[in-house]
Amino acid sequence: MTNFPQALLYITIFLTSLSGAYASAQPETVTQQAAKFVPESTVDNFYQVSEELYRSGQPGAPQMQELEQRGIKSILNLRNFHTDDAEAKGTMLNLFHVPMEAGRFTEPQLIAALKIMKDAPKPMVVHCWHGSDRTGLMVAMYRMVFQDWSKEAALAELKQPEFGYHQWAYYNIIQYIEQVDINNIRSQIDSY
Repeated sequence: MTNFPQALLYITIFLTSLSGAYASAQPETVTQQAAKFVPESTVDNFYQVSEELYRSGQPGAPQMQELEQRGIKSILNLRNFHTDDAEAKGTMLNLFHVPMEAGRFTEPQLIAALKIMKDAPKPMVVHCWHGSDRTGLMVAMYRMVFQDWSKEAALAELKQPEFGYHQWAYYNIIQYIEQVDINNIRSQIDSY
């Protein structure tokens, strides 16, 4: 007959081995850090995506100065007919412009923007008018291309209500992300 402490030891070993087998059978969960709201800022729809990337709506002249004071080095403007030249006048910000429309963007436009996001001095801000649709698209592409996020995770972040994505107006953004070949995009960026 087995004494009680020894039986308890066998049961503990058995249960531990079961829990280890169960844990190894479970898929690994990847925790991705969603963009964080930047408090105490006058910049509209201002969020930190990563150490090197922020997203926002259109910054005015005072906001460009604020961004420079916060250490931002580059601005990527996605607006179709509006540059940041007047707003950034008097700052040392590096200005980049890839005009695009949320309803009719092209893959070459995305490649050009992603190349800038890869190579521009950091940290940088990417923006459109409201920081919602075109900006959301580029942040989702950044997540998938440079941070290896899944399409599902990038889309989930894109659709968060605080960013203001207009799904009813620009469903083409979701369709594009669902179908895009990320490895092909990476190849095009490397050969751009």
